[in-house]
Amino acid sequence: MRLYTIGLLCIVLYYFLENSNIIPELVQKSERGRYGSFPTFFLTGLFKYGLFFSGVGILIILSFLLIKEKLVRNSDTKLNKKTLKSTKNQIEKRNLRLVVFRNFGQEEKTISEKATSKIIRNTMNSINWNEFHIVQLEDENDNVLHVSGSLNDDGLASTFTKEDDHILMVKPIKTVKQMIEILLDFLKGEDIWRNKYEYK
Repeated sequence: MRLYTIGLLCIVLYYFLENSNIIPELVQKSERGRYGSFPTFFLTGLFKYGLFFSGVGILIILSFLLIKEKLVRNSDTKLNKKTLKSTKNQIEKRNLRLVVFRNFGQEEKTISEKATSKIIRNTMNSINWNEFHIVQLEDENDNVLHVSGSLNDDGLASTFTKEDDHILMVKPIKTVKQMIEILLDFLKGEDIWRNKYEYK
């Protein structure tokens, strides 16, 4: 904004000098000097047209940068929309079974055969995490992601089971919100989930 003001000011000054008698009067007075009027005429002309081209140049450059920024912003917006749409389509294609276990796995309840982010959130928030629970998402290949534990002595954890391979999340889980995020990322896609979390 400040550069735009400077550019406009340069152009205004140019038009002021162009339509005023200041330069002709300076040139006329300099005729009496040792070198005549040419140096004054040259320097004043250089100053006047320097103002004009500087002002125009600033406006052109700033306009170009603003147009470029707008194009980049629009491109990023379209890319984000495309990514969100792709993620949404990927979620819709995944059929994940949501199951809750109570009493250290003795009681099992299937919440949904096709879990959604809303179902996962509502289920996780409805559980009394002061008591031990296990919540799992199971895909069509029998790969299972668990979040489990309690906010008391047991602590919270997450495991992933694929055939006979059982791996545990490396980073400790401290809140229910973190467990919800893990399940939602797995819902978005196994690749998304793997790239975000480390299990060993």
